[in-house]
Amino acid sequence: MLMKAPVPFSRTEAAARGVTRYKLLTSSRYVQITHGMWIDTEPETDIIAPIWADDDWARDQVRLTAGIGVDPRSVGCNVTAARLYGLPLPGSADRRLHVAVGEANASRRRRDAVLHRYVRLRADDFFGLPLISVPQLFAELAGVLTTEQLVELGDAAVGRWHCGPLTTIAEIRAELAARSRLVGRRTAQKAIELVREDVDSPPETRLRLQLIAAGFPEPSVHPAVYCGLIDSVLHPDMGYPDIRFAIEYEGDHHRSSPAQFAEDNRRNAALEAEGWFVLRVSKRSNWADIRRIVEHRLRRAGLL
Repeated sequence: MLMKAPVPFSRTEAAARGVTRYKLLTSSRYVQITHGMWIDTEPETDIIAPIWADDDWARDQVRLTAGIGVDPRSVGCNVTAARLYGLPLPGSADRRLHVAVGEANASRRRRDAVLHRYVRLRADDFFGLPLISVPQLFAELAGVLTTEQLVELGDAAVGRWHCGPLTTIAEIRAELAARSRLVGRRTAQKAIELVREDVDSPPETRLRLQLIAAGFPEPSVHPAVYCGLIDSVLHPDMGYPDIRFAIEYEGDHHRSSPAQFAEDNRRNAALEAEGWFVLRVSKRSNWADIRRIVEHRLRRAGLL
């Protein structure tokens, strides 16, 4: 989609636009956002952006574009790349601009950004932005995130969250294996063993990890269930097919959208007609209640 955002420019580019140094320094229209780079606050320009992008994404896009203007070798990396890819991060994640260059001996001095140096840097074009490849990003963030946070990011990267899939589990494994040194290797190895394809959202990842941490068998992601009532194959978010136990995570849109609410009821009725028990979970659900229900169903089926 197209969205409005300012396009950073250098002092040389300002001169080409007919903007004098005096105007740059005195006019409120021009704002310096980093060393040697300005933006024109009127008018803003159409930029290509992901369909899910918001104002925060646009701000990160502008900051990275400015950082590249300072050093054209720069590639977005670390938490900056994660945000621009639309991958989930904890709210406490670093807000600074992180860039990488493919030169091991490059100077670490950057007034506008945290600089990372790579011997073997791979970058992908993401809506016109050079970003570190997602497998390299997964490895890089192993030194920053917890195992659970890295699994969330990995599930989103190989699943359907936002613009996914952005990579595969095999590609991430290959990246980890290719690194002779890796900060957070233990976290990365533990996380990749728990990453699953086809997960719809980070809350579903968190729920799956909570179930595992509670000592329950890992539920299957999107088990296939043929429902004769509607002559369709449904895929609940997760569950235990052997005992016909489905768990559906319902985001806010499941309640705010009448059409989605009706479809949920239709799906649940079809699953129940096949003898499935459906546990519906939302962010307001009580974890103790969820745990008791899951334990009861699994224990009764002899799985505990």
